[in-house]
Amino acid sequence: MHAIICQENGSHYISMVFGYYRDRARSYYADYWIVWDSKKERLIKWPTFKPKKKFLEKQILIVDTDQNDWKLNQDGEGCVNFLNRNLLDSIMKENNQPQNILEQCRKIDKGYTYDEVHEIKTQKDIEDLDWITGNFHDAYIAKKKLQDDGKLYLKFEGIWGCDLEVWFWGDLEYDMSSRDSELVDDPYWFDSTILFHDGFVYLIDEEDMTVEKITTDYCYFKARHMEYRVIPK
Repeated sequence: MHAIICQENGSHYISMVFGYYRDRARSYYADYWIVWDSKKERLIKWPTFKPKKKFLEKQILIVDTDQNDWKLNQDGEGCVNFLNRNLLDSIMKENNQPQNILEQCRKIDKGYTYDEVHEIKTQKDIEDLDWITGNFHDAYIAKKKLQDDGKLYLKFEGIWGCDLEVWFWGDLEYDMSSRDSELVDDPYWFDSTILFHDGFVYLIDEEDMTVEKITTDYCYFKARHMEYRVIPK
């Protein structure tokens, strides 16, 4: 599992994610992730949401959802298999974290490359984008352009923690009239479905959709190819 870590000064960096836990004694939203610091010198606790903000503002974006090497409990909390919560809680308090633990973390972190522009080709790609966008909850199409190369360009804003650029191309078909901010009072998405069907990829502004359910009541995009780029906030 890997994530974009969004810092208060507007900068960001990519980190492997080593654990995820909730602190319900503090707050319903007091969940946190175990990640590298910006220099990859020590492990830190990184809350999902920025502290002391009037509204919920995400400061971590999961871009790779692979948890095959994790131990998880029934609530979805857990960590990579050579760590545990008690150990992590103890080393978070140490100025000098155990080198053997840090070396194990560095070892499993080798070889990962973050692709800034990523094409949707597999079911895991869909899952990754769903995690990044929160299924496009609160998103709206801020910009749209049919480019000279035939690609449809969209910029989504309103997503928690980021904006998102998306491109569709190849036997392109779409209808965004139901979410066009120039035509309707409510351009905001509540949920979404991304799916593959007969060699096409679809993005639809409703959950649990199938191709057969698509009508002009929905905002949808259909193409042979779909790729995206995350713009962290």
